[in-house]
Amino acid sequence: MSHHVEDPCRTEGASVPDRRSRTDCPFCRIVRGLAPAQVVRDWADALAITPRGGGVTRGHVLVLPKTHVPDVAADPAVSAMTMRHAAELAAEVGDCNVITSRGAAATQTVRHLHVHVVPRRQGDGIHLPWTHPRAGRAGTAGRRGRERRPWTAGPADR
Repeated sequence: MSHHVEDPCRTEGASVPDRRSRTDCPFCRIVRGLAPAQVVRDWADALAITPRGGGVTRGHVLVLPKTHVPDVAADPAVSAMTMRHAAELAAEVGDCNVITSRGAAATQTVRHLHVHVVPRRQGDGIHLPWTHPRAGRAGTAGRRGRERRPWTAGPADR
């Protein structure tokens, strides 16, 4: 069964996402100076800000393009530029996670591309789903000669 989901980032009759600043987008409001944010870095084409509440670790920042792009897949050039800026910050902080999400199922809560740079340290208590082996799969991650599966295969299919 297929269903059509209207993209809130498209203008009526448009075939590409609307790149104009959106008044209903919290990140566009920050870029335009209409909403408060703690700006960590300001490039010509992007901003790095501290997340509301300070983030999950000290130094956690969000890198967002100044143009409205709903997610990482909407415009590869803007995504690459945003990731380049995130990589610059990652180089400054050392060990870190650099993460973006696309869509609600992937935990994207704001429909404006943003990349999290999350500084890490041993024992910080942050656990990502891929850092712990699932029951019955312990010891399989490092096996040589293990049959390769498509990266899109579900956990039971790998």
